Amino acid sequence: MESEKKKNKIKVVIIILSVLLAFSLLSLAGTLICNHINKPQPTFVVVPDNIIAPEDDGSTSGAEDASGSDNSESSGENTDMDSLSDTGFGSVTGSKTAAAETSDEDISATAISLHKRKPDDNTPFQVINMFPGDNETKYYSVRVSHKGDVILRFHADVRPGYEKLAEVMKCRIILPESGEVMYDGLMRDMPKSLNHELITQQSTTSQVYYQITAYLETSVGNEYMDKDLIADFRWWVEEMGNLELPQTGDTFNLYLWICLVSTSLFVLIMLWRKRSKEEQTDEQ
Repeated sequence: MESEKKKNKIKVVIIILSVLLAFSLLSLAGTLICNHINKPQPTFVVVPDNIIAPEDDGSTSGAEDASGSDNSESSGENTDMDSLSDTGFGSVTGSKTAAAETSDEDISATAISLHKRKPDDNTPFQVINMFPGDNETKYYSVRVSHKGDVILRFHADVRPGYEKLAEVMKCRIILPESGEVMYDGLMRDMPKSLNHELITQQSTTSQVYYQITAYLETSVGNEYMDKDLIADFRWWVEEMGNLELPQTGDTFNLYLWICLVSTSLFVLIMLWRKRSKEEQTDEQ
């Protein structure tokens, strides 16, 4: 009688563990599928005040250092930038008052994350109804999870159908933390890759800020009025072997489900073996 009660208890425990194991496996599978399919939506971070370049530095001295006298005619006449669009596009609509209204507010940067599972990423950039002398400045924060040296690469891809405004649209790319002007010229003539080296021998997440300004010189003709331009700002890393996964809460949840599945499976196997041995003993 006592032996029968013991068997029933073991049977109940086995059933409970089986249900728990099935639930854990489903949760683990769901987590893996979500991590694989779902692409995170663009997020924004606040740009530290100490790396925001003064407006004069971004529109005059940076252009002169990178392009010389060719840009001297327009460098002093660039206007204030508009506020960032909620859709992820930076856009100019000809307004000159947006910057004054937001001058006392924090400046946001679009956050880009590159790691082992996502070695490249891009975000769209749009300008509309630009007039000669108009400009649009936007900040980006690129985080790279890596161990070992990697090269962070950038390029602006003008989308098909928007080549007209690209004939005169200029682009200035600055690393505001160091003041380095990576490029200042026509967006369509940008080199295939603007490179920034990240050096480390330890596991780390490097963060690089980009200040990107699209602008039209005052000498641009009327045939470019009311034209739009959409480009994809693209960042990527080719040294795949040196990239790592970022440390996030999703990774912790994944490890938790794996641990729960392993423990439940181990206990279930041990109880099953114990019950089988007891049944064999009773039969003898």
